[in-house]
Amino acid sequence: MIDPGTALPPITRSDWVDRELRNAILTGDLAPGERLVTAALAERFGVSPTPLREALQRLAADRFVELTPQRGARVAPLSLDEMHDIYELREILEPLALRRSLSAVDGLWRNEVREAYDGLVAAIRADVGDRLELERLHWRFHRALLSRCGSSWLLHVVEVLAQHSVRYRQASIAPRGGSEEVIREHEHLLDACLAGDVEAAVAQLTRHLRLTVECVTAVADPGTGPNTEGRRP
Repeated sequence: MIDPGTALPPITRSDWVDRELRNAILTGDLAPGERLVTAALAERFGVSPTPLREALQRLAADRFVELTPQRGARVAPLSLDEMHDIYELREILEPLALRRSLSAVDGLWRNEVREAYDGLVAAIRADVGDRLELERLHWRFHRALLSRCGSSWLLHVVEVLAQHSVRYRQASIAPRGGSEEVIREHEHLLDACLAGDVEAAVAQLTRHLRLTVECVTAVADPGTGPNTEGRRP
C-alpha cells in the first residue's frame, strides 16, 4: 500500500483482493472492529468466496484482520496498547536506520529526498482527498531518508511497522494541528537531514513519531494533551 515504487500487477485474484481489502482498512473505508461478511465482500469486489478467504487469512497473519472460530472475521480494532508497542519499536529502529543512512549520503540521495518531500507537500496542499495516495507519498519521503541505511531487513521491518501506524497517524492529524503542522514537521526533519546534523535529525524524527502517540492518546483521554515543549515555531 505504501510502496514508493510502481506497484506490479496482481498475480492472482486473492492477491488483488488482499490489496483492495488492505487499502480499505488502512484508509478507514473499513472501520476498526467492523465485521467482515464474506458474502457481502465477495459481491463488493466481484470475486468468489475462495480468493476472499485466502486474502482474509493473509491479512489475519499480518494482524490487520481478526479471525475468530464460529464468529468470522472483523477488522482489527485500534488500541492504545498496540499503538504504544508499535511506536516504541519505531523509536528504536528508525533513528538507527537514519543514523546509518546519514553516514552514507550523496547527491543522488539529496535529490531523492528533496523530490519526495516536494511531492508530499504538493499533495497535502492540493487537498487531493485521496488518503491512500497521501500515505504512499508520506512513506516515500520517510523511506528516502532511511534508504542508505545498508540493511534491507531493517527497512522491511520499519515498513511493516509504518503500515500498522497508518490508522493511528490518520487519527493524529487534526489534534496535532492539521496539514500545515504536518508539513512543518517534515520540513524541520528535512532541513536537519540535508544539513547533515545527525543529532538534530534524530531528535526531529523521534519527536515526529512521538507526537502521533501523544495526539492519539489525548483524543482517547481528553484529560491529556500533546507535549509541545521544544517544538519549533
